Amino acid sequence: MADHHHSAWTTSGAPRHPLLSCALMALVSFVAAGAGAGPMVLAADAIVFHVANKCPFPVWPASAPNTGHPVLAGGGFYVPPGKSRRVDAPATWNGRFWARTGCNFTANGGVGATGCLTGDCEGRLACNGSVGAPPATLVEVSLHAKGSSYDVSLVDGYNLPVAVSATGTGADPNKCAIAGCAKNVNAVCPPELQVTATGGGGGGGKTVVACKSACLAFGLDAFCCRGAYATPATCRGTVYSRLFKDACPAYYSYAYDTTAATASGCYAQEYVITFCPSRWGDEPGDGAAAAAAAQI
Repeated sequence: MADHHHSAWTTSGAPRHPLLSCALMALVSFVAAGAGAGPMVLAADAIVFHVANKCPFPVWPASAPNTGHPVLAGGGFYVPPGKSRRVDAPATWNGRFWARTGCNFTANGGVGATGCLTGDCEGRLACNGSVGAPPATLVEVSLHAKGSSYDVSLVDGYNLPVAVSATGTGADPNKCAIAGCAKNVNAVCPPELQVTATGGGGGGGKTVVACKSACLAFGLDAFCCRGAYATPATCRGTVYSRLFKDACPAYYSYAYDTTAATASGCYAQEYVITFCPSRWGDEPGDGAAAAAAAQI
């Protein structure tokens, strides 16, 4: 799992069985020979993510691996409304997923220019392992043969609601599901945390497209759970983290949020990551936000 505390994953002696030892050496040589071509993953052990978009506008999901793990699906791709994309992963992959909104990669002004309103990775469609710019809602994943785990984090802020569930063989819906949000955070985000963009529909006004965390907005140790506040006893929730928690009870609202949901001990071969899992438009301003997110 990603570390919530930081913001944005031989024996000596002669062998007793010479024939077995030779066989093992041959196997090691075979694996080493294929190492240059990337990680070798058996199809039976592969994990599948279905990345779904239920938003009324396009999203550009992205993923970034933790150190030592491969990039999945080029690190970024496009998913239109109502569609999904299959992403294959090794059985022991660790990293994060997030969604980008309001992207335009053909008119971004060149390399290094911002290509997306939220979650941008250096103006590129394929992030190729780069971490997106906060604020963005993060799905943090740790796949393991002894049981996979994942959570959703708003430690660096929010841009879209997301739900995660297990499906298919080995799925346990009772302990391997993380629900979406009860409210649209962007609709209740205070001015000091807001990320705004010109709204759609010809109005020309500013619309909130993302909401920073207090740590990201102010950079203070007390909000970032660092320095003298780097323990659960000293780093407590604030009025800002409680705003996140009220809207999205299952997510990490700050680094030491003990009430957040973490799906653990999950043995499914397939997982579904759904952006905008609930009906959009329950909160005032959602229609304008959708229009802004659909264009840049």
